[in-house]
This record gives sequence, structure tokens and C-alpha cells, in this order.
Amino acid sequence: MSFEQIKAESVALTPQQRRELIGHLLALGRKGDPEFQRKLAARMDDKNPARWVSEEDLDRALGLDQAGV
Repeated sequence: MSFEQIKAESVALTPQQRRELIGHLLALGRKGDPEFQRKLAARMDDKNPARWVSEEDLDRALGLDQAGV
């Protein structure tokens, strides 16, 4: 599968599946760091919505919100 195919297929993913894919890709980037892997797994498994980051907060943190445009 080509990179372009992966990008095209990702459009059909649900928001939850996209979050899981993003987590997977980030984990690949730090594959050699076991402490990071442990922390990431714990956060991905966290079932408490009070500790989740909203999409809007993430956009704001990454500078992707429209407020600064």
C-alpha cells in the first residue's frame, strides 16, 4: 500500500479510529523509548473523560485553531 493510498483510506476512518492511528504513529516514532511507550499506553487506556484532551484544546495547543488566523 502506498502512502497516498493510506492517506485516502484514512478519510473513511471514524474519529476514534483516527485517534488510535495517530497514537500508533506517534508510538512508532518513539519505539525505542520504553518509558514513553509505557506512559502512552496508560494514557490511551485511560477511561476517565476528565483527563482527556478535547479536539479543540489540541488544535489550540498545536496552533491549528482559527482564532490566530
